[in-house]
Amino acid sequence: QTAKGLRVSTRSGAQIVAPHDGQIVFAGPFRDHGLILIIEHPGGYHTVLAGFETVDVITGQWLVSGEPVGSIGARSANKGPELYVELRRDGRPVNPLNWFSAGNIKVHG
Repeated sequence: QTAKGLRVSTRSGAQIVAPHDGQIVFAGPFRDHGLILIIEHPGGYHTVLAGFETVDVITGQWLVSGEPVGSIGARSANKGPELYVELRRDGRPVNPLNWFSAGNIKVHG
C-alpha cells in the first residue's frame, strides 16, 4: 500500500500543532501506525497526523490553528523521527501540497 500523505522529517520530541481549526474525532493508537490524530475541519475535510510519542488532546476537543496537539516520537532503527500528514475530503485523499504555500507555513524553533 502506498502512502497518501506526506512524511516530514523532524527532530525527536518536536512539538506538533494543529494545522487548522477543527475538532478531534480520533486520538489514540491505530493498527501498526502508533498514536494518530484525526482532526475534522469544516467543508468535509479531515487531517490525519501520525508519528507521535505523546498526544496531548482528547476526542471531542476543539482546536484552533497552531494549538499544540502532541510531540513527535524518537528515531526508529531504520529511519529518523518523522510526522506523517494526510489530508482527506469526503473520505478521499487530497494532495496536501496544494494547501501549503510560503505565505501560510508557520515555523517555530
